[in-house]
Amino acid sequence: MTTGTFGVGPAVVRGIMSGQVMDDELILRKRVAFFYGCFVNYYYPELGEATLEVLAKNGVEVAVPDQVCCGLPMVGKGNVKEASQNMEFNTRQVGRLVIEGYALISTCPSCGLFIKEYYPRMLGGKEAQQVSQSVYHITEYLMSLHRMGQLATDFLTMNRTVFYHTPCHLRAQQNVRQVGNPTVELLRLIPGVTVTEVSEECCGMAGSYGYQKVNYERSQGIAARLFMRIKETPTDRIVDDCGGCRLQIEAGTGRQVDHPIILLHEAYGLAKTRESLGASRDPGPMSSR
Repeated sequence: MTTGTFGVGPAVVRGIMSGQVMDDELILRKRVAFFYGCFVNYYYPELGEATLEVLAKNGVEVAVPDQVCCGLPMVGKGNVKEASQNMEFNTRQVGRLVIEGYALISTCPSCGLFIKEYYPRMLGGKEAQQVSQSVYHITEYLMSLHRMGQLATDFLTMNRTVFYHTPCHLRAQQNVRQVGNPTVELLRLIPGVTVTEVSEECCGMAGSYGYQKVNYERSQGIAARLFMRIKETPTDRIVDDCGGCRLQIEAGTGRQVDHPIILLHEAYGLAKTRESLGASRDPGPMSSR
């Protein structure tokens, strides 16, 4: 079943910490609702397509519910009224699937964290709580399948070194769930892939903050240490789960940045081209494109 397009409050934290770390039965059902978010829809549709193909490879049934922006950018600008309208719409659409036994997955750490943390806090009610407790980042979900012996591991050998940057919003989710770093664990399952660096520095984008002209210098100053580490640690690929981080790093280093699902998609032999298996793809600074 597919529709749509590609073009926690304290109580929730306490619930997760008290044992709702991962619902094995929910994972083993292999039924997910995909919240793709604005970045995939408008900027990175190939990630949405790759996600569907990776999930299909693993026998996961995917529903793509009607959805609108999660509401985080609106809340960040004080537009709580319209954000609440979006949150209510998404909760209704996704809630129907959650009741039917679907997990909710996201490829965007910011969307995932906002739905998990703020939907129940701002909306209240049982439905928002149920949706919140069903959210998993895509790599967390796939590593859970692996833990249960349900992840396909017939990967191609890639022989690539990887610099991995952990987005702040993803690290926040991982700290709450106490699940380690599933993205790094997933990448290390691919034969030949060596994750030579794992960085946790903030990229300075901070949602829409870094897009504002008045914040540009400060944003770049925050990112300076990360940019330096990337330049001082030559690798074949740079990987990041967050779309905003991806844009910031590409602009600041002139290197292409890929979502981890893109590498997994390639390792499964699902990509339309195998070029990236044999050579790094550096398009140069975004300003020159």
